[in-house]
Amino acid sequence: MIKIDDFKELSALHRAILAAKFGTFPDPQYAEITASPVLAGVSNDIYDEMCRMQEKMLKGAGKDWQDWRRVKDSRGFRGQWRIAVMAARKDSFFMSASREDRIKSAKCFLSPFSCTEQELDEFLSAVDNTDRRQNLDALFKEYDFSGAPLYDYSHSYSNAVGDARLVLGEKKGGICDIFFSGVRTFRVSSEGESDPADSLPTLKKHTVSSGSLQKFDASFGNEKCKLHIVIEADTVDYWL
Repeated sequence: MIKIDDFKELSALHRAILAAKFGTFPDPQYAEITASPVLAGVSNDIYDEMCRMQEKMLKGAGKDWQDWRRVKDSRGFRGQWRIAVMAARKDSFFMSASREDRIKSAKCFLSPFSCTEQELDEFLSAVDNTDRRQNLDALFKEYDFSGAPLYDYSHSYSNAVGDARLVLGEKKGGICDIFFSGVRTFRVSSEGESDPADSLPTLKKHTVSSGSLQKFDASFGNEKCKLHIVIEADTVDYWL
């Protein structure tokens, strides 16, 4: 049996598990990682041990760590919650299971974070929101993205279709993550420096539509680069 009694080593293992469970795109090939009861138990044990170590080093610190463990209070809540929701939607067992089994599975998806019963209900509701009331037309009508900086974009393939992500700045200062599932078209053409992390091109013009496909066609640019991005996908989810 491996025993880890060094906090830095345990913390490194904790971060590695979080990276595996909450990657940007839930890959069907590794879906069992996010939903695994075994890994959920391991990640909970690791967090418990980290809390005990912190309490030994400083009285009261363990409670702080347990408070941060609450899913709605955790530093990475936005990303971890939504990735767990997306992963659950791709899990055929979860989608067809009884409520009791879905609650058990939800705890595994979200481990090592702790949830109240209300938060677990919210999680199930978010997963079941598959009528996709969210759509690009509604998003761009509700929020002002004129001159929005493009912080990031990415695309991953899964069999014949894929997933895509855009991270846009909203006029009032918020950041919007847009996730496209069932991507049919993903095209990027660029001139100059094309890495948004270095140059942050801004939205110059765009068209969106939400019919049988969610369609996004936009041009971004600044003095360093020009980007043209076209995405056509079955569904879209977004978080601000």
